[in-house]
Amino acid sequence: MATIYPLKGKMKQSFNLKTMFTLFLAAPFIVLIVMIFIFMGIAESRNSSSGPLEAPKYLLYPLTYIIEHDFKPPTDPKGVILILDSAGKVIYSQTDIGDGIDIDKEDTASMLAQIVLKGSTNMSISHYKYNDEPYFCFFDNAMFPAIYKQQMRVGISLFIIIISILGLVFGQISTVIINSSIKKLIDASDRIAEGNLEESINLKYDNEFVHVANAIDRMRVELKEKRNVEQRFVMSVTHDLKTPLTSIQGYLEALSDGVITNRDEVASTVELMQKKASLLDSRINELLDYSRSRTAGWRENWKEINMSTWLQDISSMFRNDASLCGRNYLEKINIDEDTILKGDDKLLSRAFENLFDNACRYTEPGDYIIFSADQREKAECTQIELVFEDSGSGISEENLDKIFELFYRNDRGRNSRGMGIGLASVQTIINDHGGTIQCSNSESGGARFTVILEV
Repeated sequence: MATIYPLKGKMKQSFNLKTMFTLFLAAPFIVLIVMIFIFMGIAESRNSSSGPLEAPKYLLYPLTYIIEHDFKPPTDPKGVILILDSAGKVIYSQTDIGDGIDIDKEDTASMLAQIVLKGSTNMSISHYKYNDEPYFCFFDNAMFPAIYKQQMRVGISLFIIIISILGLVFGQISTVIINSSIKKLIDASDRIAEGNLEESINLKYDNEFVHVANAIDRMRVELKEKRNVEQRFVMSVTHDLKTPLTSIQGYLEALSDGVITNRDEVASTVELMQKKASLLDSRINELLDYSRSRTAGWRENWKEINMSTWLQDISSMFRNDASLCGRNYLEKINIDEDTILKGDDKLLSRAFENLFDNACRYTEPGDYIIFSADQREKAECTQIELVFEDSGSGISEENLDKIFELFYRNDRGRNSRGMGIGLASVQTIINDHGGTIQCSNSESGGARFTVILEV
């Protein structure tokens, strides 16, 4: 299993693009709320006071001008049309607009109608106080409300400008972050493509691209480990194949040079050469099995396997081999005769032969090897549980999780048989057939391998 290393580097600046985009979408509402409060403040400030005069802000200047001239200014201030006191008396009139108007403060509609007939059609009314006395002011709506319209136009313009600035800022920041992150990812991909698997990815910003960077970094670590495995594979194969081959060559040279001439010695030497050749053949078969299980398209050769017949056959073979090795062999096969598994029977046979050979290797004459097969019906499928169990030396607890690793050997001695790919090959074959394999210590003190296959 590949080790996942965290991304290295200095403390990264946290720029989460999703959060930034959310803030950008929320910015118009925030700006709009702020501007509403500002205009509410402006609206509230419309009622302003200037000394004894309390009037809307936009009327302060013209009213002050009129009052300072005792309601008879030399020129008519723009906007103010008519001013009435609380009794309805006209105290100021723009030119002659108030002449001939019968003022009745109780009949405002009649009064407005008369003013309209005088030619003032765009008019509004506002009240104000002067020295705490109430007055009514008729003014030209075309002049003063334009202030409101102008404020609205200014507000909308400011809103658009602020949102545009925010959009440019957020866009520029996002562009910098995306470009920087993508450049880092491209550089890392180029390094991996060139075979440089030592340097990890270091993103400047902590954002959504970190997940992609972590995925690429995991790929880098896995490629690095696979490359190391390949190197160890070549070294292990070279050493483990060369050792028996060197022995065979040495015996052959001794025979050809006449070093060994005695008939019994020759026979003994030939027997040793046969054992070394058998060991060499076994290791080559392990390599072939492992290579076949890792090759794409090998499933095309799968066929239907009658599990009951197949298990009986390999169990019979195990019984004979156990007898030759001096082991006690027990079997318990409880599989329906019509149970069919689709797979490669030769590879499965090699996998179980490897498990049986492993049991023989770590047991002594007189020990037990138990092989059992049971069938269990599940709601979604049928499961076959196959168990190899022995009463040998077993496996230490700290090595149980390493037993299926490539090149792992429980016995690290020089004369240890095998290259450490047997159980790794078994696990690969079982997994490729949709099954699982687990290793534990049996109650009899040896090892227990449990294989689950789904039919």
